[in-house]
Amino acid sequence: MTTDLFSFGVGKNLMEHVTPHKMALLVMIREYCIVRGKMKGRHFLVNQEPEVDDIKLSEKEMRDFMTTMLKLLQSGDTELKQLCYTMKKTVNTELYTLFVDRFEEMYSEGIRKIMDFFQFLSDVLLQEPNTLVNKSSVVGLFIRRMVLSFETLSFSQVTKIYHQYRRYYEEWNKTCPPPDDADSTVEQDSIVMDLTNELDDSDIQMDKLSPQKRLSVKFEDTDFSQTGESGTHSRRQAEYFLSQQAHLLQHNEEETLPTRRLQEKLGDLLRSNPELAEVHYLSYLNNLRVNEFCGAVHSIYHYFDRLTLTTPAGKESVNKKQEDDSVKGYRYAILNLAALHFKFGHREESLAALHEAISIAQEYNDNVCLQHALGWLHRLGEQNTLNTANLLERAVTKSNELHLPVSEPYLTSLGIQALAKHSAANCVPPASVFEFILKSDILNCQHSQLDLMSISYAQKSAMWHMYGNRLMSTLSSQLLLNLNTAESGIYLNGEAGCIALCNLARVHIDEGHTSIAMEILESCKRRFPNPSQHAKIWMLAEQTMLFETAMHHGKWSQAEQAILNMAAVNNIEAKYRKAILLKEKGETSKALSLLNEVMEGQSKDPDDTTPDLFARVTLMYAELYCQTGNMVVAISPLLSCVTFCRRHYFSYLAAMATMYLAYVQFCMNLPNQALKLIEQELVTILTYGTQYDKARVLYLYAKCQVASVSHLDEDTRKPVLTSITSQLNKVIDLFKGVEDFRRMKDVYYYQARLYHELGQGAERNKCALEFRQLDQLYPTLTHLTVNVL
Repeated sequence: MTTDLFSFGVGKNLMEHVTPHKMALLVMIREYCIVRGKMKGRHFLVNQEPEVDDIKLSEKEMRDFMTTMLKLLQSGDTELKQLCYTMKKTVNTELYTLFVDRFEEMYSEGIRKIMDFFQFLSDVLLQEPNTLVNKSSVVGLFIRRMVLSFETLSFSQVTKIYHQYRRYYEEWNKTCPPPDDADSTVEQDSIVMDLTNELDDSDIQMDKLSPQKRLSVKFEDTDFSQTGESGTHSRRQAEYFLSQQAHLLQHNEEETLPTRRLQEKLGDLLRSNPELAEVHYLSYLNNLRVNEFCGAVHSIYHYFDRLTLTTPAGKESVNKKQEDDSVKGYRYAILNLAALHFKFGHREESLAALHEAISIAQEYNDNVCLQHALGWLHRLGEQNTLNTANLLERAVTKSNELHLPVSEPYLTSLGIQALAKHSAANCVPPASVFEFILKSDILNCQHSQLDLMSISYAQKSAMWHMYGNRLMSTLSSQLLLNLNTAESGIYLNGEAGCIALCNLARVHIDEGHTSIAMEILESCKRRFPNPSQHAKIWMLAEQTMLFETAMHHGKWSQAEQAILNMAAVNNIEAKYRKAILLKEKGETSKALSLLNEVMEGQSKDPDDTTPDLFARVTLMYAELYCQTGNMVVAISPLLSCVTFCRRHYFSYLAAMATMYLAYVQFCMNLPNQALKLIEQELVTILTYGTQYDKARVLYLYAKCQVASVSHLDEDTRKPVLTSITSQLNKVIDLFKGVEDFRRMKDVYYYQARLYHELGQGAERNKCALEFRQLDQLYPTLTHLTVNVL
């Protein structure tokens, strides 16, 4: 980060300057107009150029040239190498060769050629009645600005421009010969430059270096495929670059310049346009990408210091409009500061700044700013409480009263989505929650709010998953990824897209497709590289998947490493996974204490928790009690979990808690009652469950069936046991799909016992062999790993 980026610059505003890059563009425009004129029977030159007569351009080539020229005029200066590369891909070979020949003529024929060139632009291209260039067009205005700028230059300044063009050309064509002796004006001009001291010392020193040295000094570490050379940038070019990069940062961070390169470019822009305050705001956004607090605070201060209007010197007052604009800048500066502190977890500082912004907005009756502040009050307040619900309802109601759905639809739609999220976590029926989201979708479609459309799909996916419908959750994620979010040719690639990709990766790994899940995750990494403001999402998803895979394989060291990596992203989730690991290792007391910490952390850090965390932790309590043989004690947390899930409409978690109740009844020698509970929720588990959960439930169902017929005679039991053995083959396939070989070993053992009772020795021995092979790889070290669902 350069210090120039934060200094108050002095000097005139750079509107337009003649640079070698712009001269090259003018040369291409001139030659293209001559070719077009010859094609239409017009003659722009007194001296005929026979090589021009042979060039014929198709409609596509002319359209491509004009489109490329428009992009080049809007972008900053580039090296001649990059410019020629762009033109070579656009125009035909004859026209490209003509361009290169004219570049060489401008290099070799001296200053007189440059002066004649600009005279031709002024007298022929813009003054002739039947010209191909309209004075009011983009190209026409560009030519007029260049001609006017050139006419204001002194002779020494023209000579300086020629020397700059020489270096510009030589750096592209390293094999070019030096100007011949006939061009004595070049040496004379350079003497005049030295006498008048118009040439900068740095330029003189650069002339003494070889072209290779000049390239390494002036263009060191520059990526010309993405940026222009360091140097002069007009205000128009700077504003275009800033708007383009800000749009990319908001919509597709992958397409923006790298963080360091963008910061260097901003410093370059600020040296050319020191009064351009928007440079500092883009620097603020760039620092937020990598969580650079000091740089972000510095940039946001400088942005509003330059943007906010102040009282002119020598005047005691300003008009009311200027005063309102000045105060508006202050209150939005404070609002941005509050958002900045919130991003870095500084809640007290954020609240203090927010209250100050509210007081200023109330004084000047700025309803839009107050609506923004109301949304931040909800975000900074205690989540999932009655107070935050009232804040959200007031925000939506006030938006309707102030007719904000028309003037500020973004605020209204965002408030409705926040209200839907709050309602989903506070026992509101799913139909009402999705009705809220539907209203937001209508607003988003009416006003083409693509980012909120994506957020809506991501929110639907999360809610369907929370309610237990994995199919609808997956469908919402796929709809999000197939949504046409193109805006100005840029596809939206934000947080919602990252969440959708992680959801799909998780769905595939739950189905046992590990390789496909990792490919999806790799795609997500490419779209949201680290460091990125959304990289934490796929980091957490990746470590979660690695943890579960390691747990299935029984590789505790890999699971511990995944937990350590997870703790850097989400500490509460890492503690919960650590408790699972300790449970599998048989360290039940440590696991119990960790679960207590998770329950305490849930109340302290509500932002890092999900509404279903309480149900998952309660289920883990019950698993610990079941593992240690305290079946009676496990009933209480299971009943509270079922009650909690029913009240919040978490159907899948309620079904899993019911399965645990059935397991407790099975362990208490009540298989018939357990069968009734299993059959109530079996359809839900088989429809929406993961392969791992399906396998566990079917295995429990088989054991309950065997226990329920244990008192019957042998002839009645045999058909039941035979059907159960075939059912266990399905369980083995499911466990094999998720590579949980330890549980496969248990199923093989149980299946061998059944075959032994049925008198089928060959099948029994086959199962015994499979059990022995798995037991050698995954030995059972404690009885606690067996006494689980």
